[in-house]
Amino acid sequence: MATYGIVVEGDYDVAALTEIIKKCLSNEIEVIQRRCGDKSQLMRKFPGYLESFRYEKQGSPVDKAFVIRDADNKETHTLLEEMQSKIAGRTYPFEIKFIIIVQELETWLLTDEEAISRVTQSRSGRTVSKVNEDLESIIQPKERLKKILSDAKVPYTAEVAREISKESDLLKIEYYCPGFKKFRQDVIDC
Repeated sequence: MATYGIVVEGDYDVAALTEIIKKCLSNEIEVIQRRCGDKSQLMRKFPGYLESFRYEKQGSPVDKAFVIRDADNKETHTLLEEMQSKIAGRTYPFEIKFIIIVQELETWLLTDEEAISRVTQSRSGRTVSKVNEDLESIIQPKERLKKILSDAKVPYTAEVAREISKESDLLKIEYYCPGFKKFRQDVIDC
């Protein structure tokens, strides 16, 4: 069984991204998560977490590691360069992929109103409408998702993020969020 390590910002990311990674692969996978707390802590802590992945698989290294953060309206190229510079000169016995989500994880979750509706319907009996705008241009997608869920009488929690991810159609996410295609390919290529 393959083992991936992920370094992410918070609990919502752990729940949702673990589920999305598992959905991307048809075979069994173990996902070892490291939650940092926020973007600044992620940027400070991820090199140490990558070191911990050297021995995480029963004394052996993980097969691949991902460091995933939200762009939050910042230039993705600049963020990628900054992340890569933090581990310049280091070598790891596994491949490392840096993923910057334009704008936030919730951008991906907003792509599939049917998935959101399945979650809200099971919890409150209500459905939601499609967001009809360029999702990657929404400045605060987390707040938008919270509002949509609140209108359906469902609080946004890490478990709700996980359920939406589990229900989501990955092809819809790819269609509405072009950066997701690279993420999905990075997950599959191992």
